[in-house]
Amino acid sequence: MVCRNGFTLIELLVVLATLALLAAMLLPALAQTRQNSQVIECQANQRQLAVAWMMYARDNNDKLVPVGSLANQPVNFAENPLNDPNLQPGGSLAQFCPGNLQSTAMTAGRYYTNWIKAGLIYPYVQNIAVYKCPADLSKLPYGASPTFAVAAERTYSVNCYVGGMQWWDPNYKLYRKLSDMNRPGPSHTWVFIEESPTSIDDCYFALDPAVPNLWYNSPAVLHGNASVMTYADGHSEAHRWTDANMISGVNPQNPAQPRYDVPADPHSGDLAWLFSVSTVHN
Repeated sequence: MVCRNGFTLIELLVVLATLALLAAMLLPALAQTRQNSQVIECQANQRQLAVAWMMYARDNNDKLVPVGSLANQPVNFAENPLNDPNLQPGGSLAQFCPGNLQSTAMTAGRYYTNWIKAGLIYPYVQNIAVYKCPADLSKLPYGASPTFAVAAERTYSVNCYVGGMQWWDPNYKLYRKLSDMNRPGPSHTWVFIEESPTSIDDCYFALDPAVPNLWYNSPAVLHGNASVMTYADGHSEAHRWTDANMISGVNPQNPAQPRYDVPADPHSGDLAWLFSVSTVHN
């Protein structure tokens, strides 16, 4: 009588093939689960910022926290912003989140993380991690050498028509108070968005409805083909995009150009939709 103590080669191959099949079936599900959890965490981050944004307005006679463009930033990005009187409450440059993430003086400087702490809503949500999406693995400044490039500390920027210190286009409404946000209404006006690492610099997400075919700044597409956005009523969503140029970050006229000033895909309505939830014509 012959006693078998192991598997035959064919049986081993069948087992390995079964394991490979199971892995092929499970890995996409695990990847989707991870992506879903990052969306949930990103939404939670933005909702915390939205609560802080509302609390600031209620503590400041309904005024929205100022949002500065590059023209509203300190000259010296190597400074300690916590010691700059212009960035303190009431200062001429006080705003949501000062700085320039494309500045090597800032990213490689001693006070890199202090720029978030110098923001006007930081006292309401004292956690630097809240300003960054967990799916954001970018290094800034974009394209800088490893000597100067560091992990991005901020993913989120603010609608330039919601508290903007610069009025991009006087033909469109600039919301300065919560009570101003009656058209198209708080639930249809976004405040926070994930911004692409190739265009994020200040906290001011620039859009111009008068130029309907150009992304001045671009969303960060970190969740499949979607980006998390949060609105003035506090609700957040992962909005799915179809604009192939913006998603890929490719400027068809100049492939070397990074994701800012990207021509809108004429077959997509993404940019027009974003205009419709950003501001209204005066």
